[in-house]
Amino acid sequence: MQKTLTLMALAICVQGFGQKEVVSAYNANKEGDFATAATYIEQAIQNPKANVKNKTWRYRGEIYLNISKDSALFAAYPDALVRAKDSYFKAQELDAKGSYASEIRIGLDQVQMAASNTGIGNYNTGNFGAAGAFFDLGAEIASAFEITDTMAIYNSALCYEKAGEVDLAVARYRACADIEYQVPNVFLFISNLYRTNGREAEALETLAEARGLYPREQSLIIEELNIYLTNEEFDKAKENLALAAEQDPTNEILWFSLGSVLDNLGNADEAIEAYKKALEVKADYFDANYNLGALYFNQAVQGINAANDMWKPRMTKTESDAQKQLEDDAKALFETAKPFLEAAHATDADDLETMRSLRDIYARTGDDDKMLELTAKIKAASN
Repeated sequence: MQKTLTLMALAICVQGFGQKEVVSAYNANKEGDFATAATYIEQAIQNPKANVKNKTWRYRGEIYLNISKDSALFAAYPDALVRAKDSYFKAQELDAKGSYASEIRIGLDQVQMAASNTGIGNYNTGNFGAAGAFFDLGAEIASAFEITDTMAIYNSALCYEKAGEVDLAVARYRACADIEYQVPNVFLFISNLYRTNGREAEALETLAEARGLYPREQSLIIEELNIYLTNEEFDKAKENLALAAEQDPTNEILWFSLGSVLDNLGNADEAIEAYKKALEVKADYFDANYNLGALYFNQAVQGINAANDMWKPRMTKTESDAQKQLEDDAKALFETAKPFLEAAHATDADDLETMRSLRDIYARTGDDDKMLELTAKIKAASN
C-alpha cells in the first residue's frame, strides 16, 4: 500500500512540475526576461502532461517571437523564428475546437512578417543563404493558410542563387514557374544557373521544357541558340530549329532563328529562304528584315571587293567584262537589300545600323536625296 501511494505522489509531483514551468515561462515572458522564459518553456515541453496542451505551445511561440525582436537574443537563438513557427503549428494541431484559432493565426502572421524582414536584413548584409531560409519560412507559413507568397518564393530563389546554392535556387525558381510567376524568365534563370555551374545538359533540358510551354518566346529560343553557337554546334542548332519550325510553321521567331544559324553556317541560300518564311508570317519583323537586308548587302560588298581586286593597269576585254559583271551583280544585290532594310527602318526608325546600311545603299544606287536625309538623321542621332 505504501509503495502505491509513493507512485501516486510522484505522478502528482511530475504533473505539478510541468504546470509550474509553464507558469514560470509565462511570467518571465511577461516581465521581458525572454531567455529565462525560453529555459522554462523548453523544460515544460519535455513533460508529457504539459506538451499536450495548446497553451504550452502558444506560450512557446510567443516567447521565441519576442526573442526574435531582440537583436542580441536573436543572435543567441538564431532558430527562434523557426521554433516560434513550429510552436504555433503544434498549438494549432492541439486546438481541436479552434478556440484559439484567431490568436494562433495572429502569432503566425507576426512570425511570417518577422521572417520577411529578417530575410531582407540578411540580404542587405550579404548573408544570402540565411536570407533564403527566412524567405522560405515566410512562404511556408503562408502556404499553411493556402496562400501563395509569390514574393517570398521568388526572393528565396534570388538569395540561394547569390549564395551559390544551385539546387535550392532551381527548386524555388521552379516553384515560381508552377504558379506562373515571372515566367518564362525563371526558366532562363534556371538555364543560366546550370550553364554557369557547368551543367549544360540540364540547361538545354530546361530550355526544351520551357519552349514546349512558351513556343513563341524569343528569349528562350535565342538562349538555346546561344548555347549551340557558343559551342559552335551549328549543325545541332540547325536540326533543332528546323524541327521546331516544321512543327510550328506560323512561328516567325523559329524561322528567323533558323535563318541566323544557317547564316552562321554560311548557307546563304537556305538562310534567305528561312528569313523569307519569317517575313511571310510577320512582314514587319524587324530582325528578319534587317538580317535579310544585311545578308544581301554583305554579298554586294563582297562583289564590289572582288571587282576591285580584279583591277590592273591593262585588262583584257574578257577581264573587263567580268569585272563589270561583278559590279552590276553587286548593284543588283544592293537593290535587293534595299526594301528589306527600308522595312526594318520603318519598324525601328532610330536604329543606327539600319540607317548606316541604307545610307550606303542609297549612295551606291544614286538615291542622293534619301542618302542626304539619312546622313542628317544619323548625325543628329549621334550627337
